[in-house]
Amino acid sequence: MRINNINNTSFGYNKELNETVNNKLKKAKRNKETALHLMELNNICNKTEDLLRKAEKENNTSLVDLYSYLFINIKPAITEELNSRFPLLNYRQTELETYQQEKKELNLGEEYHWLDQITDEISDNAILDGELIDEIKYNTEETYATTKTASSSTTTSKDKCPACLEKFIPTPTSPVGFVSIGGMQGVKNLLEDKILFPLRNPEMAKLDEIEYGKKYPRGTMFYGPPGCGKTTSIEALTAEADLPMYKLKISKAGSKYINESSNNIQNGYEYLCNVAKETEKPVFFVIDELETLAPKRDGESREDSKMVGTLLQIIEEARGKGVIVLGATNCFDMVDEAIRSRFDDKVYVGLPDADTRRGVLQIHLNRRTKGQALAQNPDELEKVVALTQGFSNRDIAILTDKASLIARKDNRRVITADDYIVPVRENQNMKVKESQYKDKQTRASVGFHK
Repeated sequence: MRINNINNTSFGYNKELNETVNNKLKKAKRNKETALHLMELNNICNKTEDLLRKAEKENNTSLVDLYSYLFINIKPAITEELNSRFPLLNYRQTELETYQQEKKELNLGEEYHWLDQITDEISDNAILDGELIDEIKYNTEETYATTKTASSSTTTSKDKCPACLEKFIPTPTSPVGFVSIGGMQGVKNLLEDKILFPLRNPEMAKLDEIEYGKKYPRGTMFYGPPGCGKTTSIEALTAEADLPMYKLKISKAGSKYINESSNNIQNGYEYLCNVAKETEKPVFFVIDELETLAPKRDGESREDSKMVGTLLQIIEEARGKGVIVLGATNCFDMVDEAIRSRFDDKVYVGLPDADTRRGVLQIHLNRRTKGQALAQNPDELEKVVALTQGFSNRDIAILTDKASLIARKDNRRVITADDYIVPVRENQNMKVKESQYKDKQTRASVGFHK
């Protein structure tokens, strides 16, 4: 096997350091076979650590003992080998600081823990032992396949909301329900049928599934151009359902450390499962900017694969645990294909048609005392509806602001249709080319383009 054909392996939690080590090993001119074995051995080490953390989370003490023994023997040896090969990288110190920081955050106190052991062992020199390596490989492979059946989930309820989640708190301008949305009847009908109906009528929904085979989605993805109402639709949906909504904060979920991003999302999801269980009510879990969390995979990134795997598992099981997953993206084609397929319903929210533009205009004009006359004059309002073709919902709100300023400067008179002419002409650059936001492979289930 040629060393240049090896896929990357994760040498530690620091992403930059990890990439540097992989590149150096792949370009090794001497001891290529040793570099290859080191990368293979590190994959086993990573698998062992993943299993250790999973067993610990599930309170499976027998597996914790096994995996911690294996991990604590092999990780320091790999660390010493890399530290001696690439002394300028200061690899040992970086790894040591990572585990020490985790130990500090967990506030372990006097309890002896594998994190205590690993920091102690990494601090000392360790030697790669052939017999130990064979033992680790054998035990890891033997126990990996039985982990799921040998363990049982006993996730503990958490009092504090994880940093990666943000509970949605409505503001005075937030939708109070579908009545707050102008037009977009197709989206309203779909959400009413697929999400609200089974929430309000669980027994009838179950009967529909038995009698007609009607299935309700594991998750719903909203996609389309920015500013066309994806977020507003989601907020209106949660208001209609009168259920809490939590948004995933990408800035907090992401991390420079390997595996940390997927762990953050998993922890946030488990918190929501506990909320749903304790309140005996479903909760909405909104994942915006899906293309950032689950981009198309290049086949080499272990981090992207782990992230996608975590999201796939969440979408698959969430509904059964009272968590309703809603995704949103402006870049449909950039989202991993497996993630796209796991969302059973994909709702295209495109540029507003005439009915939607009319509804959006009426909402924004009725909020202004000087705009209510125009909102209630069908003939004049239709002129604005025609003028604003090709603009998004958000753009129409901006154009209304600009038209209002024109009326204010002109002796504070009422807003008229003519006040939109100049803003529309001067802001043609706000229009987007809708074709780049559509699903090019399948027909959108809901659309508002002409």
